[in-house]
Amino acid sequence: MVKASKALSRSPLLAALCGVLWLAACSSAPPFDAEAMVREWSAFMDRDYVLRPGDKILVDVYPSEDLQQEAIVSPQGTVNLRRIPDALRAGGKSIGGFRREVQAAYGKVLQDAEVSVSLAEASANTVYVTGEVRRPGPMLYAPGMTLAQAIASAGGLDIRAKWKDVRVLRYYGNADQVRTHRVNMSGVLLDGTPDFMVLPGDVVYCQTSMIADVNDFITLYITRMLPIQISGAAIPTN
Repeated sequence: MVKASKALSRSPLLAALCGVLWLAACSSAPPFDAEAMVREWSAFMDRDYVLRPGDKILVDVYPSEDLQQEAIVSPQGTVNLRRIPDALRAGGKSIGGFRREVQAAYGKVLQDAEVSVSLAEASANTVYVTGEVRRPGPMLYAPGMTLAQAIASAGGLDIRAKWKDVRVLRYYGNADQVRTHRVNMSGVLLDGTPDFMVLPGDVVYCQTSMIADVNDFITLYITRMLPIQISGAAIPTN
């Protein structure tokens, strides 16, 4: 127990995950609202997602179809766009903030231009998929990623998984700001129920009836993901 406590104090990510899972175990979460999830995902991408070097973005300028273009944020955090003479700074800005800058730039060379900016490919964000999946661990996030796609990236649900009650834990910065969503994956995969849209940093917990409590979960699964010392020896990530 002492070594586990020390490991928790040295690993903020593990401490956060344990706190999230404890909250999930102690509370029942309502089924998710598909329309609300789409709105939340769209708002997150526009307001909260911060562009970084390596991100690929899609810029669409209406009504000029020839100005639809993909661009990659450079290591210096800048983006070069057609018909804009100077590079625009994108790194460190929200997608919405960068869109306003692109709108202003194209407004100088085009009349009545309307600009949309979206993330085509993220550089390094992850979704953590844990529990009864074949390859638990961090999965590379892709824009528009659904829960089914995240689980598939982890090798799919194991035979022991509780298909009708997969939990998605959304962490907002401290243990008091966690939202837990319950998703019936049987409905998603078999009955056409709308899929759940994940966000960077989400923790997907695929439950099993064979685990008695959250402590068993931490022992069995968290230690597979993170190279920390729980029992005196380093635990590999694969």
